[in-house]
Amino acid sequence: MAQRLEEYTTYIWQLEPRKKYYRIQTDDHRISRKLKKRPNAKLCMFGVNAPFWVFEVSYSSPKYAVIGLSNITGADVEETDDMGVFVSYTPKQLTIENDYEPIDLS
Repeated sequence: MAQRLEEYTTYIWQLEPRKKYYRIQTDDHRISRKLKKRPNAKLCMFGVNAPFWVFEVSYSSPKYAVIGLSNITGADVEETDDMGVFVSYTPKQLTIENDYEPIDLS
């Protein structure tokens, strides 16, 4: 059976209806670094024992918020079963491990 690759998840939701403030929650350190560099993103919470960050950002409409999340993650955005919560999945970074013996040329 094929093994599924692990993925990072990033969520976005609106704090209050008809307000321009949104929260972005991620467990991807690359996304958190991108958001820390943005002037309109404010770090609200972070995990002490688990790697996750929650940022507060402002967008003028929900449509622009979904487009913004897609631009930040570089992946497609899907709507979850919860009303008004969108999610984006990004694959974890793959590393290459060499399992070889060095060749003796002498």
